[in-house]
Parts: sequence; structure tokens; C-alpha cells
Amino acid sequence: MSAVALSRAAPIEWGATIAYIDREGSELERARLRGILGRARPDDKVTRALEARQNEDGGFPYQFVQGRPSTIEATATALMWLDDLGLFAGPHVDRALVFLLAQQRPDGSWDEPPGLLRYGPPPRLLPSDPRVRVASTALVAYWLARAGAGTDAVQRAAAYLRACQTSGGRFVGFLRTTWFATAFLHLMDGPGSDAVARGLEALAAVDDSRWRAGALVELLRCLGTAAVDEEARPVGRCLDLLARCRRPDGSWTSEDGPAYAVEVALQALRALLCYATSGGGEPAGDAAPKSNTLREDRR
Repeated sequence: MSAVALSRAAPIEWGATIAYIDREGSELERARLRGILGRARPDDKVTRALEARQNEDGGFPYQFVQGRPSTIEATATALMWLDDLGLFAGPHVDRALVFLLAQQRPDGSWDEPPGLLRYGPPPRLLPSDPRVRVASTALVAYWLARAGAGTDAVQRAAAYLRACQTSGGRFVGFLRTTWFATAFLHLMDGPGSDAVARGLEALAAVDDSRWRAGALVELLRCLGTAAVDEEARPVGRCLDLLARCRRPDGSWTSEDGPAYAVEVALQALRALLCYATSGGGEPAGDAAPKSNTLREDRR
């Protein structure tokens, strides 16, 4: 299979990445792969499994364990899965969006539920932590904007996030908050937004040594699906870093451990399809997968 040619990065032979995901992935991960490559709809078994994980309130439970409270992060993760599966316009997404809209705070922000504390969540999910509140708001606002839902809620979230941007361009808290907030505001205000320009500059200023594969693919997927141009900083440099840290088998090392390596590869593939062109300059996302044997053999 021909390489994905990136205008600012070395070409990546994405066939190896597809083969790696198909070989090492779970049933859900393989279904997401087929969705990313253009298959219209997953098997009913995959859809039923996701439906079983969704709580009655429309959210998804912490760590996807039944009986636990719905959380912002789990619900956003499920939205990403449904997006990959080609089910972003469907009842599961509608219910999840209703849940998210119902959780917005009066100041326009979101936060993880207090009931999460009994499960000993990591610092990035601790309720009432200002960093978590800003991160949750950026995450929810991004998905609401992607779905075109909750116009008033999205406007209030935008006002809250703009107030949380520092003079240096970063948004308060974790680094990932900056790329989600920047992508959201790009969807809202377009590339001419001062807040977007400052957010991109702040991300471009991060030293290469601080980037890991998991962060690179999340940033590139997030900015790519928000239609941030590949000429914008820091997209080109992150594409180059992603190409350089790819392993010979088509995968990337996950900082969260081997169990998440397939997830990183899936997000890398989605990001590459946002920013890649074939050797002749045509979009790879529309043409290359049609000749991939995985799509034909696994229908």
C-alpha cells in the first residue's frame, strides 16, 4: 500500500498500521477501524454492546463499568467511538448529548460528578478541581459543537473558556485542555479568532521532548476534525514528530501502557486521514481505503 504523504512530514506507510489494528485490536477497535476506513455501519453485535454500556441518563459510566455514575470523560470517549463507527447521527449520540447538556453549570462550565470520588479517580478527573472543570468544559463544548447541538449552552461554554485563557495562550490546567478549547473555538469562531491563534501558538511553543505519541494523536485528531488547516502551527511539527516515533510494525508506543497501543494507532490513523494526501496530491481518506483488503474481506 502506498504511503500517506504529509506536506510537512515524512510519508507514513499506513497499511502496516491498519494491519496492526486488525491483528491486535478488540472487536470494538476493529469495528472502529472499518468505520474510519469508510464502512457504513458496524455489526449489530457491536452496537448492542455499546448500548448495554450506556446508563439510563444517557451518559456512560466511569471506566465503562455498569452501576457506576456517568462521567464527562467516559461519555466523550463513547462519542469518539460512535464517531469512528459512523454512528454519530443516531439515538446513542442523541441520548449522550442530552446527558451532557443537562450537566452544564450556571457559569457555563462542566465538571465531573462528586460521586466519582468514591472510586479514587486520577487527578485529571477529580471533581471541583478548577483544572478538571476547565478541561471538562473544553471537552464537552468540542463535542457539542461537532454535533451542532445546544446553541445557547455552547455560547455560554465559549464565554467561560475565553475567560480561562492565559496571556500566553494556554488554557488553565492540563495541556490537552488547550487543544480541545482551541479546536472548539475554531469551530465556533473560525481561523481568524484571536483566541484560536493564541491557542495554536501556545501549543507550537511546547518543546518536542514533552510530546508523546498519545498526546500527538489526540491533538492532531482534535484539530483535524475541527478543520484546523495543516498550515497552522503546531500541526506540521506534530505530524513530523508522529511520523518519527512510529514503530516498524505500524504502531506507536502508548505512555499509558501496551493495552492502549491500539487506541493510539486508531487515533493516529484518523488524524492522518484528516491531514494526509496521496503521493499524487489527492485525499487519501477517500481513495486509498477502497482498495484495502480489510474492507472487502470482513464485510
